[in-house]
Amino acid sequence: MSSIPVYPSFRDLEITDKSAFDGALAACPPEISELTFTNLYCWKEAYQFKVSMLQGFLIIRSDAKELPVFFPPVGRIADKAVILRILHDSGGQFNRVPEDVLRLFEGDASIRSIEDPDNFDYVYGFADLTVLKGGKYDGKRNLIKKFKSTCAYEYHALDATYVHECAAFEETWCSLRDCAHSAGLSHERKAFEGMINNFSAFSLKGGVLKVNRQIVAVAIAEKLNPQTLVMHILKADPGVAGGYQTMLWEFLSHESEKFTLVNLEQDLGLEGLKKSKLSYYPQYMVKKYKLQLASSNIRLILFLAAIYLNAIWVV
Repeated sequence: MSSIPVYPSFRDLEITDKSAFDGALAACPPEISELTFTNLYCWKEAYQFKVSMLQGFLIIRSDAKELPVFFPPVGRIADKAVILRILHDSGGQFNRVPEDVLRLFEGDASIRSIEDPDNFDYVYGFADLTVLKGGKYDGKRNLIKKFKSTCAYEYHALDATYVHECAAFEETWCSLRDCAHSAGLSHERKAFEGMINNFSAFSLKGGVLKVNRQIVAVAIAEKLNPQTLVMHILKADPGVAGGYQTMLWEFLSHESEKFTLVNLEQDLGLEGLKKSKLSYYPQYMVKKYKLQLASSNIRLILFLAAIYLNAIWVV
């Protein structure tokens, strides 16, 4: 069992923190996709996540940028005083802030909020994505039909026995996408490896499609809150038409009795990803914001000015 330091001390996020996060997230189930231990742990290197404890809240800090960035406190309904203390202490900002937390600061002129549309979550009804009813889903149904007609495939629920096969699939997928030369895809690769290597320990759900005994698509997800499944990984061989659509449809069809909503996470401002997620017609978006002290804009300008002037001096 881990010992999480008391704020203002922080340390690196560790796998032994899972029980603390599981308890805190169960006490106050999140709506935003970032707040699962799986996401935090598997992306910890990319975001340089640290953890601390303050007044019963788990505090998550990212040191990946010049100024510290925090996620909403985890453990119970957010406390305005806790957020304000951290902002004043750090001069940083809170990211991925949902609307219920934002409402705590209505009318507070000391706080500046910034809408963060690139990180809005796409949320869909399970029935919409499993039945695919109506003309708007013609394209999805046709791709699934094409996949079924051209591939003698098998669907299997993902478990620990598929770890090595999934690793081989990811290796092939990354060679096709040249992951080594993309920071984003390299981080995603590490996250994928973290999920399959800890699949049972993290209580994840998943599925694979196999053609000729080879994995051609993988889905990995988990419970976000009592109504919602959050999809962490959806990958398919890009050379197999309909692979993505069939993988999503098969996996959700096997989970449809347990959830009513599925969260497909963000589009990160990538136009192709945005177009793909909109094509499934979300029921709604989970909006997120950045919170910072209104005066922090002045500090940031001074900070950037100092860097600029120093660069001139060096030249």
